[in-house]
Amino acid sequence: MNDVPRTATTRTPRGPLLLVFGLLSLVPAPTFILGLMAWIMGSNDLKAMAAGKMDRGGERVTRTARVLGIIGFLVYTLWIMKMIFIDHVGAVGNLGGTN
Repeated sequence: MNDVPRTATTRTPRGPLLLVFGLLSLVPAPTFILGLMAWIMGSNDLKAMAAGKMDRGGERVTRTARVLGIIGFLVYTLWIMKMIFIDHVGAVGNLGGTN
């Protein structure tokens, strides 16, 4: 399971922290930045695990956190785009002058 022997240079995984970030990014509030952080940090941790620079013990949690971060970030980004383009364009279109 753990192919890489633990040395002084091997870092411990940040899976639980990233999992919290990923879960909080799903909350309907401006926490989407946590999703972006979980996405980027999770990707970096997975690369370090593959290179043997990080302990592979938390790989599953890190992968889950990364996916949750991606989902949370994309859903919130799509919601913001909807608010800007659809709701704003609709409001501007109603200024046309029909009483």
